[in-house]
Amino acid sequence: MLFAAQLLQLSGQDPVASGGHRDVYACPGQSHLLIKVTRPRKRPNRSYTKRLIRRLLPDSVYRNAIKEIECEMKAALKSGTEIARMPLARCFGIVQTDIGPGIVVERIASDDGGLADHLSTLCKQGPLGADLLAALNSFAKNLFRLQIVARDIHESNIVYGLRNQARMFILIDGYGERNLVPLRTLSRSLNDRSLNKQMDGIAERVGLIWDAQNREFRAA
Repeated sequence: MLFAAQLLQLSGQDPVASGGHRDVYACPGQSHLLIKVTRPRKRPNRSYTKRLIRRLLPDSVYRNAIKEIECEMKAALKSGTEIARMPLARCFGIVQTDIGPGIVVERIASDDGGLADHLSTLCKQGPLGADLLAALNSFAKNLFRLQIVARDIHESNIVYGLRNQARMFILIDGYGERNLVPLRTLSRSLNDRSLNKQMDGIAERVGLIWDAQNREFRAA
């Protein structure tokens, strides 16, 4: 059983996945969980503004992680009895590891037990079938329904896998209000505009068409 006050040893493991700023590890002893760990910055930040903010507000280094957790928690609370359909990977808090603090998240698996396929991978295999397209549209509508604030949704952080034996698309990264003034959190219209723009970008890159009025993808 995972104990939140236990120091987890990850330094001997290879990451199971890597993103722009974080590595993802299997959670020791918990095959249904993963741990996201931010890689240490190797070079000083080139932005004077960001260096100043870090000096004046040292806790801002944790801002993205906190906002990601906050976004997931809000979505879980809003989901109510429909929580199994929530379009975000579930988050289960913070643990300390021997390579830095990590966020414990739900592991989305494929049918064979491996990590779920990315939307980008599925689209490279050919046109999405009717079932996959319907699942993708259900995912998109849930983003709007729950007002997920997405800072960077793209086809490589949307995966298709199993949750409670049901197949669905789930966002595994790129969400949470990033701006100091949370405009998209405060304004539904601004957030809808942002989501539409990001869905349209995904559609263009994977060979689909995004219908902003009906908030759904269509085959090209």
